[in-house]
Amino acid sequence: MKRLSSILILWIFCLNVNGQRNDTAYIYTFGGIQNEGCRQIMPTPDGGYILLGTTNSFGAGNTDFYALKLDSSCRFKWSRCYGGTINEEGYSVVTTLDKGYAFLGFTDSYGAGGYDVFLVKTDSLGNVQWQKTYGGSNWDFGYSLKQLKDSGFLVSGVTYSYGAGNGSMYLIRTDKKGDTLWEKTVGGNGYTTGNSIDILNDSIYLIAGGTTSFGLSDTNACIFKIKDCKDSGSVVSKWIYGGKKTSTFNSIRTVSDKGYIMYGSCDSIPDSIKACAFQDEYCPKIDSNGVMKWCQLIHFPAASIGMDAIELSDHSILSLASTSGGGAGKNDFHVQRFDAGGNWLQATTFGGPEDEIASSIAVGKNGDLLFAGCSDTYPLYSEGLFDIFLVRLRMTDTIPIPYIPKVHNVLDTTQFTSAIPQQHSPVGVNIFPNPLVTSSTILVQGEDRRKYSFSLYNINGQCLINKAPLKNTSKGQAVAVLQKGNLTSGVYSYEIMADGNTKVNQGKIIVQ
Repeated sequence: MKRLSSILILWIFCLNVNGQRNDTAYIYTFGGIQNEGCRQIMPTPDGGYILLGTTNSFGAGNTDFYALKLDSSCRFKWSRCYGGTINEEGYSVVTTLDKGYAFLGFTDSYGAGGYDVFLVKTDSLGNVQWQKTYGGSNWDFGYSLKQLKDSGFLVSGVTYSYGAGNGSMYLIRTDKKGDTLWEKTVGGNGYTTGNSIDILNDSIYLIAGGTTSFGLSDTNACIFKIKDCKDSGSVVSKWIYGGKKTSTFNSIRTVSDKGYIMYGSCDSIPDSIKACAFQDEYCPKIDSNGVMKWCQLIHFPAASIGMDAIELSDHSILSLASTSGGGAGKNDFHVQRFDAGGNWLQATTFGGPEDEIASSIAVGKNGDLLFAGCSDTYPLYSEGLFDIFLVRLRMTDTIPIPYIPKVHNVLDTTQFTSAIPQQHSPVGVNIFPNPLVTSSTILVQGEDRRKYSFSLYNINGQCLINKAPLKNTSKGQAVAVLQKGNLTSGVYSYEIMADGNTKVNQGKIIVQ
């Protein structure tokens, strides 16, 4: 039976309905003097953790993959950078069957053109064994990675090089050496992305994300069930969810009753014409056939984006989001628990007076709960600009509310090649087709926490479009469609602005 619950949380540091004691939240930060962030944390067989994100404090270029190995108490063991002279961003990590690691993201330093999917395989100490790129002449991104029983890999993301529309879900199946066994695009005339993979068995996979190609609303949360046919991938089922505006899934995980829990965002009440004032956390539970069992939509007086959710040993659901609607600062980690039936149990936030951006949850072999992302609260949680921000809770039956913070700041002094200093990660712009005939897509690859706008000028410098907002899709991407309309043939210039007043890119558009 389908059920929708809506929660309005105005005071995060509320008393738990079950009552509880004070407890300690162990907070760790890692990084250099520029920007570091974590996209995913995973437990390792030795009881520790492996983290993957991005750095521009270290490495060979503007940004590089940044991997950290920690022990069971989150003490620093080693760090590594992977990448070339331009840009790499790390998104997903797995521990491999040979006791090494594989790291996934995208690169602008290597490959066929623009951004390409980038997969790096290492040994247990992070030393590179091989690295591969995948993609075509346009932009291609890798977001989620799993290893299969044959030691090969499954990659999901989005491609602008292949497929039918303006961005298609991109699936890559490889052997254990990273060589491609098959590739598949999924989507229609719009935009479809593969944000998260869940493995049902060695030949059936679920890919969750968002799409503008299917469903009735602007953007719909979606799940595609894919069958591995050894030399190709085949869509078995397509499940579409959401309201009348925009919804997307950032994670999907199997739970003990063989159903699935997803976490993401939605700005309208599912199955209703009612809109929300802001993006809200969106947490549906479905059965093995894709039928909705319950759904939580978490309302705040500001934007809140769900990033990850996981089932605990007592069958409760633990979730992680970024919220600007409560807590100590601009954005904070928002952590909640639901029972197995979707009933809300407790919630709290972690963070300081600036931004804490959430990404990923892990449960350690010892039962500890880990929440990972980044922070720029200086000097409490940041040694530089943004640093990796990690919260560890000793496993209890409740989330500590209020909590006692115990902070450990680690300035990484590993002897990497110095990266090119900069205040923010590079912003890439792709306009296709260019020249514009009837319409063109404007695609920005930037940062999740920033809002982008587009301005267009004629050859005389007259502003024809002034700071038109681009729509954030996922993974730092923002998009808009430019129609020819009354534009006459000729050369135009454009500017991309971040957060209203910071110019981050500029270039030319030819109109035919």
